[in-house]
Amino acid sequence: MNKVLSDAKKQSAVETQMVQDRSEILDAMYEKIESNRETISNIKDLICNVRTEVREIQPLSTTVGAIRLELSDLAREIGKLEKKMNDSYICLACGKPLLPEFKLCPYCGEDARLLRTPTITASDLR
Repeated sequence: MNKVLSDAKKQSAVETQMVQDRSEILDAMYEKIESNRETISNIKDLICNVRTEVREIQPLSTTVGAIRLELSDLAREIGKLEKKMNDSYICLACGKPLLPEFKLCPYCGEDARLLRTPTITASDLR
């Protein structure tokens, strides 16, 4: 009977050690799951922040595109005005149009180099 009790105690000790080892594994798994849960929560917060920032950036990109179109339109208009300024002048004495290469006004004979101003009307500035 002592032998049976001794064997039972040994068996019980082995089983207790096995349960303790498995308990430690379960505790480690639980800690890892909790750590992963916290990491996932942080990732969700980051994703939410990125989505919010992307929503804010989208209207800005549309605005930048519109500004680029307006700038290109303005550049074309400036080019047209510069061409008009280089291509035609008016004589201040008689008000007739002159070409830039004229030295004298062909209409009134005044010195065109002293009297010329660019021909720009109000419609050119619109």
